[in-house]
Order: sequence, then structure tokens, then C-alpha cells
Amino acid sequence: MKNKNRTRTLTIALVLNINLFASMALGQYSVGQTISQTTRDKVVSICANGSGNSTLGTLLEPEQGLATRVVWLNFFESW
Repeated sequence: MKNKNRTRTLTIALVLNINLFASMALGQYSVGQTISQTTRDKVVSICANGSGNSTLGTLLEPEQGLATRVVWLNFFESW
């Protein structure tokens, strides 16, 4: 009985560790990091205030008189 519980615990721990490692390795950015030029050149679809396509670099260009600009990326999908 102890071996069965130990095996189950080790299996769960292994799956959680693999999941944590994969999310850390594949997650590109975290709060405060700068977006690379490759990512800035990617075309994204916009559906707020109308729709269309633009690059992230264009969205990040500050308006006249502003020093910087922040883009809040919200990934939402409905079925």
C-alpha cells in the first residue's frame, strides 16, 4: 500500500515539475520585460474600436508628446 501511494505521489510531482518547466521555458515575456524586434514585427488582429491588422511595433509607437506607450495584451477566446 505504501509503495502504491509513493508511486502516485512521485508521478504527480513529476507531472507538475514537467508542466512548470515547460511553462517557464515557453513563456516569452513577464511583467517589465522589453518586447524584441522580432515580436514587434509580428502582425496582430485588432478588434477594439473597429477591427484590422497592425504590428505590435506600430501599436507601441507613442503619440505626439508622450514619452512611452504600453500595450495591454489580453488573450480571450470564446466558443
